[in-house]
Amino acid sequence: IGTTIFFHQDYLATLRDWPMGLFPRGFSLMAATTVIIALINGGLIDRFGAKSVLPFFLVPLGLACFAVSLGTSEGSLYLFMALLGVSYGLASTLFGSLWPEVYGTAHLGAIRSIIVPFMVLATALGPFITGSLIDAGMGLPPQLIVMGVYCLVTAALMGLASVRLKRRASPHEALIQND
Repeated sequence: IGTTIFFHQDYLATLRDWPMGLFPRGFSLMAATTVIIALINGGLIDRFGAKSVLPFFLVPLGLACFAVSLGTSEGSLYLFMALLGVSYGLASTLFGSLWPEVYGTAHLGAIRSIIVPFMVLATALGPFITGSLIDAGMGLPPQLIVMGVYCLVTAALMGLASVRLKRRASPHEALIQND
């Protein structure tokens, strides 16, 4: 979603009558937020486990989609960038911890070799799909609403998955997480 919006930043800036330098300034805010949240999230994962953090990483991304879709002021772009940075910061520390927590460490390379290509494919398809929809007459703001709803629904589903994963944890893992 972030890559998709960055790919269409000229289109979005034109729609909102934002100056062309607004996005580059927003990237600094996003980068700083990503680093700060990644550091905080590392401690949260150490304390509560990656399974507990899993349901929350898409919530800021969903809110970011709503902010940039519904907001027309320059501040809405900065809010988007900050929320995107929160989501990126959560994700950057989450997945390195989640896979070993869920599957163990014996097959991490195999797991990543399956997941990473799908992430790259999704990143590549996003701009193509949104561009095709724009060409077909569906503007980016309504698409962003759909993306925001998608993120929140997926976060709710990850909440259910998180509960199931915690129930499935071995007694040894439960002892480690409760220390």
